[in-house]
Amino acid sequence: MNTRILKAYIDHFIPREIIGPVIIVFSLEGVIDGIFNLYVPAEFATLGWGIIFIFAIGIVASWGTADEQAVEELREQIEEIKEN
Repeated sequence: MNTRILKAYIDHFIPREIIGPVIIVFSLEGVIDGIFNLYVPAEFATLGWGIIFIFAIGIVASWGTADEQAVEELREQIEEIKEN
């Protein structure tokens, strides 16, 4: 697989505007973990975090497919990469 095409997909589905808030969330991990542990038993913590992670990835991916103009730009960019 062409790494430039993979990079185009990653840039589209996980835009750089998402990276900043993700870093902030991870820096607040202790606070979030404390609140999380109030409502989720310890034996289900890994499963709970996994569900939250999958849910977050789904939201970001659906956000990337919701904008028709952006999807069309992605297709054009991929076609341009394939031509070169």
